[in-house]
Amino acid sequence: MAVETKEKAKPALTEDFIGFGDISSSEDEEAVDVPATGKRGRTDNDSDNEADAAPGTYQKCYNGQPVPPWLAGQRRLGTGKSPDINTMINEEVTKFVSYISPTPEEHQMRSWVIERMQRILGAWTLPGTRAVAKCFGSFETRLYLPTSDIDMTIMLYNEHNDEVSPAYAGRESIRQFLYRLARQLKQNGFCHNCEVIANARVPIIKTTERISGIAVDISINADSGMKSAQVQKSFSEKVYPNALRAIVLAIKQFLFQRSMNEVYTGGMGSYAITLLVVSLLQMHPRIRSGGLDASKNLGVLLIEFFELYGKRFNYDTVCVSVRENGCYLNKRNKTFFSPTQPYLLAIEDPCDTSNDVTKGTYGISRIKQTFSGAYDLFNNAIFAYHQTRKYGQPINDALNVGAPNSEPAKKRARGKSGKAQAPSTKAVSNDPWAPVSFLSSILHIDAKTVSMRQRLITTFHKGTMQEALGVEYQPQLVNALNSNGTVPSDSVVNAVSNALEDHKKGNGATAQEQINRMKFDFAGSGNTLTIPVETTGNEGNPVFISDDEDDDDVLDVYGEDDDDEDGQYYEDYSDDDDLHIVY
Repeated sequence: MAVETKEKAKPALTEDFIGFGDISSSEDEEAVDVPATGKRGRTDNDSDNEADAAPGTYQKCYNGQPVPPWLAGQRRLGTGKSPDINTMINEEVTKFVSYISPTPEEHQMRSWVIERMQRILGAWTLPGTRAVAKCFGSFETRLYLPTSDIDMTIMLYNEHNDEVSPAYAGRESIRQFLYRLARQLKQNGFCHNCEVIANARVPIIKTTERISGIAVDISINADSGMKSAQVQKSFSEKVYPNALRAIVLAIKQFLFQRSMNEVYTGGMGSYAITLLVVSLLQMHPRIRSGGLDASKNLGVLLIEFFELYGKRFNYDTVCVSVRENGCYLNKRNKTFFSPTQPYLLAIEDPCDTSNDVTKGTYGISRIKQTFSGAYDLFNNAIFAYHQTRKYGQPINDALNVGAPNSEPAKKRARGKSGKAQAPSTKAVSNDPWAPVSFLSSILHIDAKTVSMRQRLITTFHKGTMQEALGVEYQPQLVNALNSNGTVPSDSVVNAVSNALEDHKKGNGATAQEQINRMKFDFAGSGNTLTIPVETTGNEGNPVFISDDEDDDDVLDVYGEDDDDEDGQYYEDYSDDDDLHIVY
């Protein structure tokens, strides 16, 4: 696979890092007649000058598989008739992250859950103690999936300072407080049921907020989680702002759909996943040398993550460290080695170097095996498309994945000789613009997740939570400027304002449309839309109001194409024509 680089010269890969091989078609290769079909495959020398096709309403990918939701309504990614496969994968990862990222409504609902908790604590009389609800984990770092719970800790401070109250410093006093808090939450209608896990290493309450249906994990005085959240935010927003979040979200979804994301069941938590991805980026020789732009090679890096931690990493000896510029340590020297479980993954906690982040991930052998399988599946999907593009169909039967057969199994047909005939090969689409999905070989979005998101957004627009808290969702357009600092035309400002009002009220938008994000109509305003838009929400908190498929704080503007008879808004303007969201 060809990868986009910052420099023309490609530094050689070192022996301690296995890179993903180049599978792009060579310009010198000639088309080959495939014996099974007699068709002449296209070469990369064939013309790419034909106009790009308009997007259609595709239900199936090129190989007959269902179009995944992150590619719904879109044609094949990439440009030209023979797009670069690396570019296609990179675009698909970006599309997936855009789809799986929380909508403004989803994020606001989670913020209101936290506010509701704080109001209950504020109304609760605790002599000499001030209770403050604080969030850490994936919500604080914006690295959460729609299915993620909210990790919350209740800090019990002295009434007049920010020191933890000595009345709640001991383990037994914390356990007793959890039982009291559980009763308080049920009495105030926050939830229907609470499960107190008092004997865990960190005692918690597991519950579900009644209005939103969002799961909440509540601990007491667990400020270490807030420190780790700051580490994750620093890496995702400052060190690797255009790469880390995308890779982490893809891996989190991968583990979630396989029930390997909960530490208390031996899975891998969000903090550990983030540190593993950071280590991959730190130790990657081409990123270190400045020869690889991570933001343009998200798909390649995702594949290399599965290869490294599924096939190459020495779990018995090596400990991962992300301090400074990252390094590998010896597990025995760190005292993280377990003679009875030498296979366990070891990750040094950058907030506490004596802490092994993954000491509770006892299911690492199964996770490693799954990572290895993901690498193989991902590669097979790429090679299947590569062979189809050149030869008309995969020449390896193992890669010939067609539409799933819903018909009951039947006996193989027999010819006149009485011998069983070979089953017919699954046909692939001849449409060069039929969608192609590589990620769907390892990722999927189940109906339960879609339903949960729809329900949450519907609840938002019904105003149930707003009514319970006595608040309103009030995003406002406070500033609009062209990139050169001039004020845009009134028609542009009015278009933004009207779209914002529609978004706030949910006018004309079904729950599914809200999940797919707002698409603004700027017909007639020209192609010079580079408008930094500042928005403020309730109590002055900034809110993210619309679509950002590239995850670059840029609103992707859609305009009406004159050639589109259906009048759909799909044309994504260039970066110079996008609205910039400041939040």
